[in-house]
Amino acid sequence: MDHECKKYLSAIDEKEEKLCQLSDSIWDHPETAFTEFLSEKAQIDFFLSEGFTVTEKAYGVETAFYAEYGSGSPRIGVLGEYDALSGLDQVSGIVEKKSEKPGACGHGCGHNLLGVGAAAAALAVKRYLEEGHPGTIVYYGCPGEEGGSGKAFMARNGAFRDLDCALTWHPSTFNEVVKDSTLANFQLLYTFHGTAAHAAACPEMGRSALDALELMNVGCNFLREHMSEKARVHYAITDTGGYSPNVVQDQAKAIYLVRAPKLGEAHNLLERVHKIAKGAALMTETEVSYELIKSCANVVSNRVLEGVIYNAMCEVGVPEYTEEEYGKSAAYSATAPAGAGRDYISRIEDHLIPENVRFLKDHAQDRLYDFIVPYEEVHRVNVEGGSSDVGDVSWQCPTAWIHTATWAPKTPGHSWQVVSQGKSSVAHKGMLYAGKSMALAAMMLMEDTSLLAAAKAEFDETMAGQTYIPIPDGIRPKAINRI
Repeated sequence: MDHECKKYLSAIDEKEEKLCQLSDSIWDHPETAFTEFLSEKAQIDFFLSEGFTVTEKAYGVETAFYAEYGSGSPRIGVLGEYDALSGLDQVSGIVEKKSEKPGACGHGCGHNLLGVGAAAAALAVKRYLEEGHPGTIVYYGCPGEEGGSGKAFMARNGAFRDLDCALTWHPSTFNEVVKDSTLANFQLLYTFHGTAAHAAACPEMGRSALDALELMNVGCNFLREHMSEKARVHYAITDTGGYSPNVVQDQAKAIYLVRAPKLGEAHNLLERVHKIAKGAALMTETEVSYELIKSCANVVSNRVLEGVIYNAMCEVGVPEYTEEEYGKSAAYSATAPAGAGRDYISRIEDHLIPENVRFLKDHAQDRLYDFIVPYEEVHRVNVEGGSSDVGDVSWQCPTAWIHTATWAPKTPGHSWQVVSQGKSSVAHKGMLYAGKSMALAAMMLMEDTSLLAAAKAEFDETMAGQTYIPIPDGIRPKAINRI
């Protein structure tokens, strides 16, 4: 039987063209972390035109904002993102890698869809509130998810704590509730300072910053043997000290990204990386300094909310597709690199109920994943390989998120295939499906506040004894193209 609040989803159907145009406009103007001025303005204009109250430069972040409607409790937030990735420019809608502006940005993670899907959810809940139901819906425009942890800066400055819960989504190849956690991380810029000298005439006078950086990298590579299985340490050398091999390099820089399944574990691993950096400086008689760029927490799951949003996904029902859409999807899947199907295998392995395992095996070769991955209340909580600043929200209030199918099966993340499919009809359908699912879940929670109380009780139990480590005061959001 359909939930009575389902009728309010018509608000999304009525604005379908406007929503899709907004998403495409953001795709057309890709902007990297904390430079999303056009994307932010387009969304602000949308919310103002729909009667929301908008607050710009929210929580001290220049390209963050929030739009709200209603008053009082329950107070439910939906999270939107709109930043792009550097170097992923791609022609839209073609099944081959082709760039018109090599090196330019592109929406390789589907955030043009993510923000607008969350906006659609807010739009439908507004329709519900307009009929006199109590509560407030808040859309958070969250910049800089890609390498910037925008939500972590917002959380440090007070965002999300006044919410009864937060809901969000992410474009994907699957329709599913995300029940796994993510890796917490810290990202830092290390700078070594040495002494320049003629590398042939008087090498004994030089102290090489580049030598120090290379020794740090070697030390961290040895560290990998002695950290937990899921922990990760990555680095990118950003400054080698110049182009003259006959000059001892007096400066060298690298960005380090330190990850682990829990926030505290990541912090402890970072302290070990600091020791390696100091040791490298000691060995080379150089100096080392570091600057924290950002951090983000691991996602804390909430099974109460996951159950509600799963029921909402089932009530809304997955989109219907044309034969042309199935065919185009299969063509994209054919371009996937070897091993790209391992995400599907991991979902089969994660399920414990034999009927669900069989269901997933039977659909493994589908041209589009036009089904909902079964949600099992009793499940193993695994740690995904990536990170998300949704984790920082989940430390402030009960949080749940979903994936919906906007891409062809086997589509690799952060790829030209993602960018190419970002304006497709399949992408639009997945975006609107996400919006409807989140909206219906929010209205279900507003209708039955005992569910919110249960979600809060679970949140309090899970967080007992844990301490959130915010980004320190004084650290400001750093635009990716300025690092």
